[in-house]
Amino acid sequence: MLRTLALAGCLALALGPDPQSRRPVKLEAADCSRINMTGDYEVARATLHETVPVSAGRLDIQPESNGGVQIERGSGGVYAITACISAGARTYGDAQAAADSVRLSIEGSRVRVQQPQTRDVRSWSVHLIVEVPDGAAVTAESTNGPLGATGVSATLNLRASNGPIGIRDVTGEVRARAANGPISVEGSRGQFDVETSNGPIDVRLNGRRWDGWLEARAQNGPLTVHVPADYQSGVEITSSNHSPWSCRVAACRSGYRDWDDRSRTLRLGSDRVVVRISTVNGPVTIAER
Repeated sequence: MLRTLALAGCLALALGPDPQSRRPVKLEAADCSRINMTGDYEVARATLHETVPVSAGRLDIQPESNGGVQIERGSGGVYAITACISAGARTYGDAQAAADSVRLSIEGSRVRVQQPQTRDVRSWSVHLIVEVPDGAAVTAESTNGPLGATGVSATLNLRASNGPIGIRDVTGEVRARAANGPISVEGSRGQFDVETSNGPIDVRLNGRRWDGWLEARAQNGPLTVHVPADYQSGVEITSSNHSPWSCRVAACRSGYRDWDDRSRTLRLGSDRVVVRISTVNGPVTIAER
């Protein structure tokens, strides 16, 4: 089976809660060398480049069932799409023929992946790197693969099943939904509506304020919140009454607590609440950045 070892821009944000293992990774745009594949067969690679004019409207993009999407900042009046293709077969020649036969299907602003047109392929995967100009809009959906967005100013609608979502230094309007996967958010501005079922949420707040608002909800998963010591924007963290809490910041001692038989709520920061983070069934960890 072909295995994806790294879609680093997304995975660096969306792995487990260990802060030492989740440091951001600086990547060059549209570089397929970041995506490494190994497997039980001979593996070959191919790359496709396509563009879609921003005037076509909101970009609607999906990889194949095990692929992922990484959204990065671009320029000009187009969405620039790079397809990083890997295929496995019994011989290298068969693997290369399979990789070379993969195509992108583009109809208006709708982008899909067409599977290899050979019978000898044993496994294959396509990861899409999308460069997005400021002010554009993208809908991206994955199954069993990661979604990531880094350094863009755009309207994003992200949906992942059985895969992680990582959002770092993004501004604009973001709606993210994950089923059976984690979500990570790092930044200081934007209008974010984030929710995961059966997965953790990790939020890293930068600077001293959040410009806009952030709502992040976990149905059945832990919360990890990293807050600077001098953070001013109001942050409200809520869990069910049986969730264990670990708070390692000085502000926890002076923050407002509202704990009763149904829920636990902690409010941090001196200004009005613009960041709301909650879990229904999961532990809560609050740490200083």
